[in-house]
Amino acid sequence: MYKKQTILCVDDEKDILELFKDQFEESGFNVLEATNGKEAFKIFQSENIDCILSDIRMPGGDGVELVKSVKQTGSAIPIFLVTGFSDYTAEELMGLGINAVIFKPFDLEEVVTMVASTVQ
Repeated sequence: MYKKQTILCVDDEKDILELFKDQFEESGFNVLEATNGKEAFKIFQSENIDCILSDIRMPGGDGVELVKSVKQTGSAIPIFLVTGFSDYTAEELMGLGINAVIFKPFDLEEVVTMVASTVQ
């Protein structure tokens, strides 16, 4: 179990969002959810978030827009982006100041471990 941290999981696919929620809660995280980048940024502005795990490609505000918005606030919270296909290279994404790019398909336990080790 990890100490209680709040992670914001962002994905437009409900099944993936539910997988993240279940796995992170099982590992002791408080999980907040959003279905696009714009909704996620509103949550980020109103809640105490320790980490963001976001899909890149979503209608209604993608993960790259979310990263840029969060970084403009001066926040240094860890951000992880998940992608199966992206118009961006890994180097371009890392240049945004994120912690890691996670490629689909991924090992859910490895994702939790990577995120948890970053926010501890």
